[in-house]
Amino acid sequence: MTRALAAALLLCAARAQAQVYDAAWHTVDSGGAMGVSGGTLTLGGTIGQPDAGGPLTGGSFTLHSGFWAIAAGGALGAQADLAVTKTDGVTAVVPGQTVTYAIVVTNAGPSAAAGATVADAPPAGLTAVSWTCAASAGSACPASGSGAIAHTVDLASGGVLTYALQATVAAAAPGTIVNTASAAPPAGVVDPNPSNDTATDTDAVVAPGAGVRGELAHGTRLRADLAPAGPQPDADLYRLRQQPHASYEVVLDEASGDIGGASGPSLARVAADGVTVLQQSQPAGAGPARSLRFMNTTGAVVDAEQIRVASLTCGTSCGPDDVYRLRAYETTCAIARFNNSASQVTVVVLQNTGTDALSARVAFWTSTGTLLHEATVDLPARGSVALNSSALPGLAGQGGSVTVMHDGPYGTLVGKGTALEPSTGFAFDSPLVPRGR
Repeated sequence: MTRALAAALLLCAARAQAQVYDAAWHTVDSGGAMGVSGGTLTLGGTIGQPDAGGPLTGGSFTLHSGFWAIAAGGALGAQADLAVTKTDGVTAVVPGQTVTYAIVVTNAGPSAAAGATVADAPPAGLTAVSWTCAASAGSACPASGSGAIAHTVDLASGGVLTYALQATVAAAAPGTIVNTASAAPPAGVVDPNPSNDTATDTDAVVAPGAGVRGELAHGTRLRADLAPAGPQPDADLYRLRQQPHASYEVVLDEASGDIGGASGPSLARVAADGVTVLQQSQPAGAGPARSLRFMNTTGAVVDAEQIRVASLTCGTSCGPDDVYRLRAYETTCAIARFNNSASQVTVVVLQNTGTDALSARVAFWTSTGTLLHEATVDLPARGSVALNSSALPGLAGQGGSVTVMHDGPYGTLVGKGTALEPSTGFAFDSPLVPRGR
């Protein structure tokens, strides 16, 4: 039986070694007189174990004060589950732009982490670096500073540290800026989940201004390439003047070279800075083609936004062979007449002929161009809707014209306005007309 027990102990040790953990042994203790006896079994001495110390961690194992401490039911010691998140809210930047990273460090406990470390060493592509830090109750961090973050903090269980790191993109910044923040528990405290102790934000650096190609208008068709003119990847910017209560579609296709690969090109609607993304495009058909559809739902002209074309693959290695075609359309449709005066009632019928759902906004105008009412409708794929305009707010006894903006592809929405004359049974149709190509 003694031999059988020894074999079992060796087997257990072999299986334990197969787990993912590592304990560096400096001194191995053994020997001793008879310790336990019972029946036909006798256990003498000890098996090898590292001296008291730790904590030693690896995989799902934590070792405090030697093997026998755990075997005897000893405590696992202090544990603090730290985590880091980081973002600057953008995916592309231009040289000279100021960016602000939000870095949040949390401690899910159960123990406090007094003397934890937080680090963030911004890359050479960022200059004029400064930061501030705010701590939740029971936690502490330096209030502000400049340059890299590398200091000791206190995080209560459930505590939060919120950093704002501000920097300027250098004039000679490389094509990509990668910035990483990390946190680590103090000595004697174990983080049971170290995989979320770092967070990285990555931004593409694009050329400013030089990529502006001109202005898009209804019916625009152009071809261009993404060959860079400097150390940053090319990003072509196009202006587009959006009229009030109007809708638009921009299509990018015929991509070739490296930008015609599986990931395709990037087509986005961006703010006046040429970087802040307002809307990303969506796939259009097979291959790398992209479609960007949007509405100006305001009563004012929007002319500060831009359309940006960039590569997701070649970056600074793009060349004159990396070309694309860009087309632009105003997708607003119009009905020349509606009439709810006298004995007539106008019904507006709309049909979505596409395979994707779309949203539309139907605007009713007086003959002098005053907006009377705007109705929002959602149309499923192949779906239709009929609006009795006389039942809509402010339209009883009114007449004029109708415009319809929508977020579907050009030519997808069809319809008409039918003015019904119940007393005579006559119907007067006015078709829904898109802008001609």
